[in-house]
Formats: sequence, structure tokens, C-alpha cells
Amino acid sequence: MDCIFCKIVKGEAPAWRVYEDDRTLVILDKYPASRGHLLVITKEHYTNIMDAPLEVAAHAFAVATRFGKVWGELGAPGVNIVTNAGRTAGQVVFHLHVHVIPRWPEGQFRWHGTREITEEEARWVVSQLSKALGHA
Repeated sequence: MDCIFCKIVKGEAPAWRVYEDDRTLVILDKYPASRGHLLVITKEHYTNIMDAPLEVAAHAFAVATRFGKVWGELGAPGVNIVTNAGRTAGQVVFHLHVHVIPRWPEGQFRWHGTREITEEEARWVVSQLSKALGHA
């Protein structure tokens, strides 16, 4: 299987890692829709929420909710927490993942970014989240 998220989980592909537990890994979206766009990916490969066990999907959403609340505490007035299941629903990477997209007053509302995240932006996001989670 040639799944980029499986490679990231195994450490075989680069990603900005934010959080990890025994079932999920949280990374920065490579093409963020807004500043701080995160992906909660499952460590086990499931195509999407339709073939994942309920407890796996529930855990991924619990982690996403935690990060949505953190972005709220850091000043984001809104957040989208969403998953796409199937190509017709907008799924691009066929490995279960949940988007956490903080919404900022100055930002445009869009679902996909148009540019790759910069190192400066990535470092800022990781720093903010580390402080908020008490890892700084």
C-alpha cells in the first residue's frame, strides 16, 4: 500500500507532528485552509470513517475536539471539525483523518489551502499548541 499517512505514522515521510497517542497522530496540514489547520490521523489504516470501527472514529473525533477547544482558547472565534468519506465527498487522501480548521476573522473561508505551509508558520503553530498543551 502506498499511503502517505501510513508513511508519516511510521516516520518514513516528513510531517510537522503536534501530538501523538497510541491510536492517533496529529500533524499540520501541508496545504492549510487557515493558520493552524490540523489533521488527526489514525495510526491504523482505514480508508475513511465508513470502514473504521466506531471506537476508532470516536477517539479521532475526541482528539479533534480537544484541539478545536485549544484553538478557541487561543483566540480562534470558530473552528471546523470535519472528515470526508469518499471522493464525491471531497476525500483526497484515502486514510481516515479528521480536519481541525481554526477560523480567524482575517481569513477567507475555504476548505483547502492553495499554498504549502511555510516553516515559519509551522513553527508558530507548533509553538502555540505546545504552550497551550503545557509542553513548553
